[in-house]
Amino acid sequence: MEEYPMFKLILVDDEEEVRKGIIKRIDWASFGFDVPLEAENGREALELIEENVPDVVITDITMPIMDGLELSSVISRTYPSVKIVILTGFDEFKFAQQAIRYGVIDYILKPVIPDNINELMAKLRKMIEEDIAQKEDINRLRSHYIKSLPILREKFLIQIVTGGLSSMEIDRRSKLYGVNLKGDTFMVAAASIDAESMEKSGYGGDDSELGKFAVLNVSKEIIDKFPCGEAFFHDDNLVFILGSDEKDKNRLVTNTISVLEEVRFNIEKYLKINISIGLGSMSDSIGKLKESYKNALSALEYKRLIGTNKIIYIEDLEPRSTDDIIFDEEKENKLISSIKFGSEADILAAIRDIFGDIVRPNLSLHDYQLYFLEIVATLSRLGRKFQVDIGQMLGISNINAEIQRYTTLEEIKEWIEKICIELNKAISNRMQTKTQLLLEKAKDYINKNYSDDTLSLQKLADHLYISACYLSMIFKKEAGETFLKYLVRVRIDAAKELLRNTDLRTAEIAERVGYPDINYFSFFFKKNVGMSPREYRNSFKELKES
Repeated sequence: MEEYPMFKLILVDDEEEVRKGIIKRIDWASFGFDVPLEAENGREALELIEENVPDVVITDITMPIMDGLELSSVISRTYPSVKIVILTGFDEFKFAQQAIRYGVIDYILKPVIPDNINELMAKLRKMIEEDIAQKEDINRLRSHYIKSLPILREKFLIQIVTGGLSSMEIDRRSKLYGVNLKGDTFMVAAASIDAESMEKSGYGGDDSELGKFAVLNVSKEIIDKFPCGEAFFHDDNLVFILGSDEKDKNRLVTNTISVLEEVRFNIEKYLKINISIGLGSMSDSIGKLKESYKNALSALEYKRLIGTNKIIYIEDLEPRSTDDIIFDEEKENKLISSIKFGSEADILAAIRDIFGDIVRPNLSLHDYQLYFLEIVATLSRLGRKFQVDIGQMLGISNINAEIQRYTTLEEIKEWIEKICIELNKAISNRMQTKTQLLLEKAKDYINKNYSDDTLSLQKLADHLYISACYLSMIFKKEAGETFLKYLVRVRIDAAKELLRNTDLRTAEIAERVGYPDINYFSFFFKKNVGMSPREYRNSFKELKES
C-alpha cells in the first residue's frame, strides 16, 4: 500500500472533557492521523486552520462565539478541500441536517462511542487517500492526455503562427506533440476555401465540416513530401507551416510555391473544391512566424483583385526589404518579464539578446529609430501600468527626443539598460508598497470595527475587494502574524484600556470589544493576559492607590 504523510485533524468542542475523552480513546496513528489539535469554538478553530490547514475538522454544533454551523460555512467557502464532520446530540439533529448544505460529509452522535469514531476515521482515511490517488492517477491522466493530444497539438500550431512562444518553448513542445518543424528557413501560407465550389461538390450545409476535413487530408498527404511541414485550420483558413534547409531565398520560394500548387491542384481535381492560397514572407526562425502569417493573410486579401483558385506570394505584390528589423512579441514579452520579475542580470541578458539580433552592416542609426521607439513605447506602457512615469523617473521631458542625442548603438543600448533597471526598481517598490498599503487598510478597518462580533477574514477581504487567501497571505508575510491573532490582540488591548480607565461592567466591555458571550471573553482574556478581567482591573486600582 502506498504510504502517505500523516493527516491532520482539528477537534472543536467547548467541553474540554469531550475533547480529551475522544482524543484518549482513539489510536490516531493507526488511521494515519496525527493527534488532533483542539479548539474550544469556531473562532479558535479558524485561527488554527489559518496557521496550518488540516485534512479534517470534527466540530460540535452548539458553541459560544462561533458555532459549528457558522464554522462549517466559513470552511466550505474558504478551505473547500477540508472535510467537515459534525458532532451532535439527538436534540440538535435538525441542525446536522442543515449543515449538509455547508459541505459537511458526515455526523456522529453524542455521547461518542469509540466504535463509531473508529468507523468514521477509517472512512475518512479512505476518502482522503482516494482524493490523493485520484490527483496522482498517472494512468488516468495519461489516457486523458492522449485523447486530448490532437486538440493540444492544433492549439500549439496556432500559437506558433499567432506569436507568444519562444523558439526554445516551440522546440520543447514540438517533441512533446510530435510536430516536425526542423529547418533553417520557414514560410507560412494561408488558404481560404471557396464556399460556392464546396456547395457544388456536395459539401454544403451540414456537410461543410466534412468537406474541410477532406481538404485537410489531401493537404497533409502532399505536405508530408516536404522536408518538414504542418497543415491545420485556424479561423476558417487552412494554414501551412513549411520548413526547409534551403537558405537561398529564390529556390525556397520556388519550392514552396510548387508544393502549394500541388495541394491546390489535387484539391480541385479530386474534391472539386477551389482554394486560394496566400504565401507570407520567409523567416529564419520558427519563433518568428507571426510576421510571415500576417503577410500570408494580407496576400490572401489580394484574391479580390487577382481572382480565386490561385497562389499569391506577398512579395510579388508588396516587395519588402530583407533588412527589416522587428521588435516582435517574443522579444517584448522577454523584456517585460525580466523587468517585472527578474534580476539586473536578467534584464541585461534580455537587452543583449535584443541588440544582438538587430545588427545589420548596411543600416544607418536612423534606420533603427522606429525599432527603438517601439521599445520605449513598450517601457512607457509598462510604467503606466504600475503608475510609474519614465520621463519623471529619469528627469527627461521628452523621451523620444532623448533617443536623438545618441550617435552609436552602444550608447542607445546603455541608455535603454538604464531605463529598464530603474523601472525594475520602481515596480518592485510599487508592488511592495501595494501589499503594505493593503495591510494598513486592513488594520485600519479592524481597529475601527473590532467591536463587530461578525468580523471575519472573509468579511474583511470582501471589504478590500480581494480574496480571503490573498489577505491571509498578506498578514502572514507583512505583519508576521495571522489575521485572527491580530484581531484578538486588538480586542484584548481595547479591553485592557477599558478595564483600566472606565467603570464599565465586564459584560459591557466584552460586548464593546466583539465578544457578546461574557464567559468566553473572560476565559479568552485570561488565556491571553494571564489573569481574569477582574484581576487585571484590580491590579491597576492597587497601583493607583499605592
